[in-house]
Amino acid sequence: MSNSIHIVMTPVRNEAWVLKAFLEATSLWADHIIIADQMSTDGSREIVKKYPKVILIDNKNPEFNEAERQAMLVAKAREVAAGRDTLLWGLDADEVLAANTFETEDWKHILNSKPGDVFWFKWAEICPNQKEYWLSPTTYYPWLFHDDGKEPHGNYVRNMHSMRIPYPIEEKQMYYVDDFRVLHLAYLNQHRVASKRRFYQFVDWEMNHRHPVKLSRSYTQTKHNEQVLSLPNKFLYRKDDCEFDLLELVDTEVAKCYMDEYIVERFSRHTIKDLRKLDIWDEVFLKTYNLKDPQRTIDSWLHSYLRKTALKKDKKLIRFFDKVIRKLY
Repeated sequence: MSNSIHIVMTPVRNEAWVLKAFLEATSLWADHIIIADQMSTDGSREIVKKYPKVILIDNKNPEFNEAERQAMLVAKAREVAAGRDTLLWGLDADEVLAANTFETEDWKHILNSKPGDVFWFKWAEICPNQKEYWLSPTTYYPWLFHDDGKEPHGNYVRNMHSMRIPYPIEEKQMYYVDDFRVLHLAYLNQHRVASKRRFYQFVDWEMNHRHPVKLSRSYTQTKHNEQVLSLPNKFLYRKDDCEFDLLELVDTEVAKCYMDEYIVERFSRHTIKDLRKLDIWDEVFLKTYNLKDPQRTIDSWLHSYLRKTALKKDKKLIRFFDKVIRKLY
């Protein structure tokens, strides 16, 4: 059996709504949990300080920059590892390993892996009803790297949707985990799901200058390719088996979100002419922040069309219309 240590690398910015659930579950198996806190104001810092396995570092950059954030986490993890054989995990605060993970053959494979091995996982996205979950049959994510100590691998340098681990993409030591799932808790709070969708559209537009049509196609939420399955008890941490109930530790009602506050503060940097083209102006957002809807009729019509055709976006005719709209809009 391997003597590798497990180091979890997690960025945090106002994640108190789910942080207790993440830390309780992850503390059961991780040796160290490195939290890069980006100036949280919701009590997140106070929560993490209660967990002895947490190593808290400060991300003092108020801007959104995933590449910088991940590089900071990897550097700290390697400092903490101090040359020991290390498994580097990239998990967000709304993700935990399913409770049955540690009884599986894939977990044994992880424990007996070798430096350079990369493990890809599937999400089990728990539905708001807490009785079912969404599962993509084909989508895996690379969130575990048996560290080989090499740097840079150059695959976590994007400002958005950057890789969480510094794995060598040119090598072939890739393994796909099917015996257990990573529970994704995001959809337990629908307010935050809507906020994240707005946030990603705005930041991607602001930083990368992507066209509103492409942004809508990237970020409109659809689950058409995903299976809906019953949520098995073996996935969940229950008081009968440990000292906490995972789902009871998640705040499903918290409404205001730093992601909305972030973009509202940046509106003054842009013209209304540009902002009204973004599909971010839903009724709840406008009411929460006392904003006036800047959209024209054509803007509202266009975004309605894009949402209604989201499931058909790969059809030849729809792609043609998208191309025409991008030229004219």
